[in-house]
Amino acid sequence: MRVSIGALLFTLAYGTLGFYLHDRAYNMQFDLPKAMVQTLAMFFTEDNAGLVPHTRYSQFFVNSIYLVGGITLTAALWMLLRPVLLWGHPAITAEYQHATEIVEAYGSFSLARFTLLEDKSYYFSLSGQTAIAYVPKGRGAIALGDPIGPKSDRKEAILGFQEFCRQNDWQPAFYQTLPDDLNLYRTLGFRTLQIGEEGVVDLVAFSLKGNAKQDLRTSLNKFKRLGYEAKFYDPPISSDAIHQLREISNEWLAMMEGAEKRFSLGWFHDDYLQGCKIVTIVDASGQIIAFANVVNAYQSKNVTVDLMRRRSEAPPGTMDFLFVAMFEHFKAQGYEGFNIGLSALSGVGEVPESRRLERGVKYLYQHLNRFYNFKGIHNYKEKFQPRWEPRYLVYPSVVELPTIVMALIRADSGDRLLGYLRPGG
Repeated sequence: MRVSIGALLFTLAYGTLGFYLHDRAYNMQFDLPKAMVQTLAMFFTEDNAGLVPHTRYSQFFVNSIYLVGGITLTAALWMLLRPVLLWGHPAITAEYQHATEIVEAYGSFSLARFTLLEDKSYYFSLSGQTAIAYVPKGRGAIALGDPIGPKSDRKEAILGFQEFCRQNDWQPAFYQTLPDDLNLYRTLGFRTLQIGEEGVVDLVAFSLKGNAKQDLRTSLNKFKRLGYEAKFYDPPISSDAIHQLREISNEWLAMMEGAEKRFSLGWFHDDYLQGCKIVTIVDASGQIIAFANVVNAYQSKNVTVDLMRRRSEAPPGTMDFLFVAMFEHFKAQGYEGFNIGLSALSGVGEVPESRRLERGVKYLYQHLNRFYNFKGIHNYKEKFQPRWEPRYLVYPSVVELPTIVMALIRADSGDRLLGYLRPGG
């Protein structure tokens, strides 16, 4: 927008000064206000407001106004669209391969696998050891999680990403960062805002014993008596199995009246799911009634659940059965933690020293809950007694926060804003 306004003002100044300084070459006299009006008339009237050039030079100047206007406006459009034209596409094969090597070597948080999904582009630090996976939308470039690479390269990677974004007229931000490097971000000029808490079930300590788990035990025993069971599939997943899962996924999306989310989650895509571990719940007849896919965190002994979908006729308690089956399976596999995802806005603004912005976000959380059921989702996850860890949005300034939020919504929705805004989406 600023570029477009600058182009318009330059063209207006060029025409105004030209008419004012050479008014004897035309059939009318110009002071500065009249010269400005005449310049505008060149673009918005058919007869140039009656202007008649008297000399070849004056005719040349009239034509040059159109030329200058065309060049400056074209340059303005290029500046506005350059980020989309140059960086609006996923990473090329070589960049993706480089990012994959870095993520496999250094990835240790729940979002690591999602940084390698096809919607991401990559910035690499000068050393080439650190990758930042981001999605550019409008004037925002939203990175997923913290930079991935050696800790010693973290500061240079963030500084380099800032400069890279400045050159492309983007505002940089980092979504769902860990609390570990908040002071570093603040030192480099960023602001931080808690956006929720991520739940991690301690698999080492997980057990169905105790009064707190009585309801879960009762439900699970009922499912087992009725012939339900959990089945696990290691990659590669067959095309036939993917087809069955797609039917369930489509039914679930229709039931929720929503659309696929992206960016910080996976979405139903054959290639992606074929490379994941799949967990299904089947009834006594062998029909799949629910499924989930699970991804690992590479250098961590944690796993993360991604898609969780069920048929509309699946009995109450199906998802409890699915979760517990996953906990027990991955505990037996030697994993230490099971990430059950972000509880949006949970824990925000709950301590007295919370900043005014966080308290404002908490206010929205309380009043939007009746539409989006944030508390209900949090309470459901709470039954598994997870450890809650804060997650943050790192952004450049309060002034640019609306730009960042809009870019984040576009990235998360895949530019399908209608589906995003539906409560079930």
